[in-house]
Parts: sequence; C-alpha cells; structure tokens
Amino acid sequence: MVHAAAVTTEHDHLPHYIAEVSRIEGVITYKTQDSTAGFVRYQSDGGIEYIFVRGLYRRQGLATLLLRDVERLTGHTAYPLPPISPLGAKLFGTETR
Repeated sequence: MVHAAAVTTEHDHLPHYIAEVSRIEGVITYKTQDSTAGFVRYQSDGGIEYIFVRGLYRRQGLATLLLRDVERLTGHTAYPLPPISPLGAKLFGTETR
C-alpha cells in the first residue's frame, strides 16, 4: 500500500539547515536545500530498522531528533533492531567493550 508523504517546513526544533521534513509511512527524512541530511526507517512499535545521518551533519543531534520524532509518532520508545552497527550501538547506548 502506498501512502502520500506528509511534508512540512514547520520544524522549530530542528537546526536551521533543515529545509524540509518528509514523513512517509515508516520513514522520516530530514532534507537540506540540496541533499538528505538524515533519515530513519522504523516500525510501528518503535523498532528502528535503519538510521542514517550524512557525515557532514553528524555529531549535531540529528539522530537523536529523528528518534524523538519516531517516539512521538509511534507512542513507543525507539529501540534498535538487529543487526546493529557500532555507530548504532553507540547511539542507543548498547556498546560492548
């Protein structure tokens, strides 16, 4: 089933360089004027299938904001689905030494 995208330019809580937020069923994308800054693919129970932030925009809180959007939309705490990358483990605080 294909669903229309919900696109908004109202994003007071986002950095100034995010020009657009796209929400299609199971995917949230943060876009700049000329590229994708980051996106998350999630399940309805808050399970995170994939999260990506472009290198230029890392270490600025975008992944955390994407996870908060997932939690707000699903009403569930976001959690990682396996397999989890080393960066994903760091993001979710599930690092092993």
